[in-house]
Amino acid sequence: MTWSFVGTCASAALLLVGGVSAGRVPAQGPPALFAGDNVDGLPLTAVLRGGGPGYVSFVYGDCEASDDVGCAPPVEVQVWPACRRYLGLYERRSPGPPVEHGVVRGVPAAFLDDGTRIELQTAMTTVVVFAGSRSRALRVAAALRAVDGSTPPGVALPAPGQGALAGSAPC
Repeated sequence: MTWSFVGTCASAALLLVGGVSAGRVPAQGPPALFAGDNVDGLPLTAVLRGGGPGYVSFVYGDCEASDDVGCAPPVEVQVWPACRRYLGLYERRSPGPPVEHGVVRGVPAAFLDDGTRIELQTAMTTVVVFAGSRSRALRVAAALRAVDGSTPPGVALPAPGQGALAGSAPC
């Protein structure tokens, strides 16, 4: 599967997946991070918008829903503005999910849901990796790269900007 930018407007760049329009990716602010067109043996199957300004979701693989029960994709990478979702939220919630703090790709990270969800605070965004296991989530985090090519996989991610960890970053 191939993806490419078709053009930009004031607020977004159109991303094509397999030559079909899959959504818009923020063009202003830090570049969106995703895991490429394939990650851990799973193809990029959808790029979703609609969670508010600056939000984008990259979905990898498919799932088979049974009866009335839905299903989650095998891997999803969500990118949120740090003013809306940030690691400091977990200190404010009581009771909240157990959180293990760490560092992934050189930036602060929170491991939740037994490590099947990793939230990384980078630049002015929070990147959330959902996967079926901790090891898969870490492999996906290692594969993250900027959509615009400015940050390749395997290198340290940009450090959080001022206010990004506490949620006081401007939107």
